[in-house]
Amino acid sequence: MGLAASSGHDNDDLIDKLIDANIVVTHRVEIALRLVDRRRFFPVEGRYIAYKDLAWKSDFGSPGRIHISAPCIYGNVLECLDLQEGNSFLN
Repeated sequence: MGLAASSGHDNDDLIDKLIDANIVVTHRVEIALRLVDRRRFFPVEGRYIAYKDLAWKSDFGSPGRIHISAPCIYGNVLECLDLQEGNSFLN
């Protein structure tokens, strides 16, 4: 899954492509995604894919296996949730 931003060079470039694809449409979701760099959630072996619009799953690791959905999924979910100040979202 993930087609909107398949070639981002950094977090801002990735978010720009999600905006261009009309996945991120509200300013509030844009700001939230820009403030949290996706690469910070990847172990070293997965960082090469951090700015691509692709899901990633580790085969091993500590504390265990992890799955990170494609950025377009997070953008879409955040737009649909209509989070308000004081709310949080964890996938």
